Amino acid sequence: MLRDKYKIEDIPITKEFRREKRLIEDRGELVLLSDGEEIRHITYFSLNPGIGFYRGGHYHKRKTEKFYVVSGQILIHLKDIETLEAQTMEVNLGQRVTIRPMCAHKFKAVSPSQVIEYY
Repeated sequence: MLRDKYKIEDIPITKEFRREKRLIEDRGELVLLSDGEEIRHITYFSLNPGIGFYRGGHYHKRKTEKFYVVSGQILIHLKDIETLEAQTMEVNLGQRVTIRPMCAHKFKAVSPSQVIEYY
């Protein structure tokens, strides 16, 4: 089932000690995406709105990926490779998406966007 192959979550805005959080202050923003998790890959990408402009358009057989939206707004087109169920989700600044294996994903910008990808 497609909804079991992705998760969209808000990174909480708080001053409390947490392993994942956003801290927004006058001096700027700090985002703690992961603490204690082994990360083997990290990528930054930007994406602008436009016809034919997208990133992704593939799936992974074994890999789970996470994407954090630093700025902007994106649409993620998702498709469960096993059931062929498809859905488009909107993801905004401050949200993280986890995409599990066998879930095709394609990103399209609604507004100029910046994203960090890691696994």
